[in-house]
Amino acid sequence: MITLEDLRHALPLDTLLYLVDEEGAGVLTPEGEARAQAALREAWGEVESYLAQRYALPLPALPEVLRAKALDIAVYRLALRRGIRPGTADEVLLQRYRDAVAFLKDVALGKASLPLPPTSAPAQPKGGPSIRGKRTFSRESLEDF
Repeated sequence: MITLEDLRHALPLDTLLYLVDEEGAGVLTPEGEARAQAALREAWGEVESYLAQRYALPLPALPEVLRAKALDIAVYRLALRRGIRPGTADEVLLQRYRDAVAFLKDVALGKASLPLPPTSAPAQPKGGPSIRGKRTFSRESLEDF
């Protein structure tokens, strides 16, 4: 999962405060931290909804590419609280969110994969093919042919 510390490293402080400081305190208050934590949880939930299609959760490690995509989603969710204004830098946040979701869809479909340790085998796809029934042809049944 991504953390508040990850978010602090990903954003300049003034940007983080713009996104979470609704009280105008000028510092990261407990309320602002709670808003950030909520966005991080929601973002990670969205990430896992795609990963669960292909990987057993929880993941044994958090690849950097996945951390970056999850943070893009969290920042977008925080920006939604303020509103996305067309024609501004907010459009970059929207595009990064769309790119993150596109990547996650590719991972879920098997078009992209995560660099995970070899011990983590992909989960079996749900509703995949299965083999059942009685064997129709055998050495004995085809003996006369």
